[in-house]
Amino acid sequence: MPDNDTQRFSAGLRVLAVYAISIASAFALILAVIALMGYDVVRAFLTLVTTSFRSAFGFQETIKKTIPLIFTTYAFTIPFMIKFFNIGGWGQMIAGGTFGAVIGLTLAPLGLPAIVMVPLVLMFGAAGGALFAWVAGYLKADHEINPIISTIMLNFVAFYLLNFVATAPPFKDPTAGHPITIPLPGSATLGFLAGIPVSIFFALGSIAFVYVLFKHTRLGYEITSVGQNMNAAQTYGINFRRTIMVTFLLGGALAGLGGALEIMNIHGKLIEGFAKTSGAQFGIFGILTSLVVAGNPAGVPVAAFLMSVLLVGADSLQRTMQIPVEMVFVSQAVIVLLIVIFRTRLLGRSA
Repeated sequence: MPDNDTQRFSAGLRVLAVYAISIASAFALILAVIALMGYDVVRAFLTLVTTSFRSAFGFQETIKKTIPLIFTTYAFTIPFMIKFFNIGGWGQMIAGGTFGAVIGLTLAPLGLPAIVMVPLVLMFGAAGGALFAWVAGYLKADHEINPIISTIMLNFVAFYLLNFVATAPPFKDPTAGHPITIPLPGSATLGFLAGIPVSIFFALGSIAFVYVLFKHTRLGYEITSVGQNMNAAQTYGINFRRTIMVTFLLGGALAGLGGALEIMNIHGKLIEGFAKTSGAQFGIFGILTSLVVAGNPAGVPVAAFLMSVLLVGADSLQRTMQIPVEMVFVSQAVIVLLIVIFRTRLLGRSA
């Protein structure tokens, strides 16, 4: 094996070792806490890591969580590649679902076929997420407003926009005591294949899109270059302002697309809380998932799936053993912290 191949192989082994040590340490810590609480540690561990694979239902639920998590992870990852934090994945997902629901319900009386309705709802969903992210990108690019602040504030704007749409005529469900709209027309919804949401194909498409973007396009090269060395990138003519705007637009569009798919394929209507899972926001899990892979787009699909395995296991722990689901949230946060620490100490680089 040539020297450069040997070096890459050794580097890969070191990365795998860091992840193995971090995950094992986090599980050991959490299981110790579970033991101190008086629960069966072995049963808890097996429930956590095997529920997704013990039945068709468990696997289907895992995929249902993985799909939106992929989109919100990309929403954080793409701006993170140029060292900016998009904390607005949750709000951008909500905006996408809200915009998609509004256009779907508005056009429902026209009786348009699915070949027209589905693309329209998806485009409006992506546009809604992109709009909310663009605002944050614009405020940073032109007014030096920290996107952490602006995206957090925009999360609240999106949340209250959803509540307005879902509780006001003509879209609200008059029989519901919760912010919920009337159902989308059948032509604006997606189905299932063997219990797996059809939206899986859009998630796979987004993975392919991101891969091609960063491996085979000039724009992807520019984003990567700015992230690695902003001064050098500007010296060679890369427009930093445009790069900021584009990364936020892309991240927001993907989050919005995930939101539209969630209301089209899982809920069939706009409902407050559609952008949450296991009691927490998909946006927060997207940030955690991205940090696990150090903002590397190539690692997003695998990390999103493994995070979803833990979430499905957490739901099962709560149902079968009455272990609070928050314990798994803690374990995920500990895993991220330990990966960052060990990656910095052992590999000599930060998250």
